[in-house]
Amino acid sequence: MSASARAFRSVRCEALDPLQVFAAAGTAPRFYWEQPAAERFCVGIGCAARISVHGVGRFEQAEAAAREVFGSMTWQGAGPRLGHLVGGFAFAPGIGSGNVWQGFPDGELRLPELVYWRDGERYVRDACIGSRWADLQPRPLALGQPVRGPAEIGNGGPDPYVERVQRALAGIRAGELDKVVIARAVHVTSRSPIDAVAWLVALRERFPSCTLFAVGEGNAVFLGASPERLVRVRGETVETVALAGTAPRGASTAADRALGEALCDSRKNGHEHAIVVQHLQSVLGACCDDLEVAAEPKLLKTRTVQHLCTELRARRRAAAPVSLLELAARLHPTPAVGGAPREAALRWLAAHESVERGWFAGPVGFLQSNGDGEFDVALRSALVRGRSATAWAGAGIVARSEPRAEFTETELKLRTVLGPLLWGAP
Repeated sequence: MSASARAFRSVRCEALDPLQVFAAAGTAPRFYWEQPAAERFCVGIGCAARISVHGVGRFEQAEAAAREVFGSMTWQGAGPRLGHLVGGFAFAPGIGSGNVWQGFPDGELRLPELVYWRDGERYVRDACIGSRWADLQPRPLALGQPVRGPAEIGNGGPDPYVERVQRALAGIRAGELDKVVIARAVHVTSRSPIDAVAWLVALRERFPSCTLFAVGEGNAVFLGASPERLVRVRGETVETVALAGTAPRGASTAADRALGEALCDSRKNGHEHAIVVQHLQSVLGACCDDLEVAAEPKLLKTRTVQHLCTELRARRRAAAPVSLLELAARLHPTPAVGGAPREAALRWLAAHESVERGWFAGPVGFLQSNGDGEFDVALRSALVRGRSATAWAGAGIVARSEPRAEFTETELKLRTVLGPLLWGAP
């Protein structure tokens, strides 16, 4: 790649809707990440450089390649001049090529040819000079449903999932595990192509406090609305959250409050949550200073469910600051999406889960050339290809878990992402 292909122009710009940029990209390599309530977004179009990584050393590979890519960039313009690498990583390495996740390797970060990003009141446009995408104009969002006509859904029923939970409980009773998170997949087929942009519009209207994301190329788009941050780095500050323990929302204010109080008082959910907090404390305590952990969980409420949530914050050490990708490698997978002990849980999942997770529950987000950035856990998510989509959800299994209640929990979580597709928006 020539040096001129890495020359970028950075300027401040007017306010805009990142989904309009994503929509205008058609089938090009495209990325969308937005936190509407926090007034932050990053949308990237095209691909000036692609970092594809594989195997157990994938985060280290991405780190080395990212330094090379950022080092090759030159800048013009009066903007902040911050390069962005965008993308994500699979839940675990070793994905085959002949399955639903074809085109999504163990990890991939792209250097977009056009990036719009927002942080509060600051809007920035960074464009690769000479790129065909440099003059891309945002496209007004058409009103409509993600699917036209009926859509068929196949979830396999509760029995296979219940059987896997029972098998996990046997392993927990035998002392092999403390916790394991078991996922299931649901497949949707429509008579017409599924409109990923309309789906994202609906998710944004429903879940403005979540992180909306989409990674697309060709007719494949992995999208979702995640409530869970894996790690955010801003200067010397590191932030993460423990999110584990789930209850439905109530039909009335009183019912909702009662369900939330029962969640907070539940020994089963409290134990599940504490396992995640302990993992995050251990990881951050080993590589950061001034670790702060909220004294007790708060309730994080979305439109469909409520979770126990504990916020953690730490400071990177000045002498040897840990990088964003190294933090992601240390933290992922947390017990909120994998289990504990980590290696035992991952072995159990590889042997028994029978679900192609791919990028579901993996880190998705962006890295900036100054070291800042954020990766979130790709939950409440689905992969769209033409007229079909697959969505995933999981539940944390501990000693007090009741198998059919865990299946019901996955149904509630699937309703988050599939609601706009099957029942209209929002």
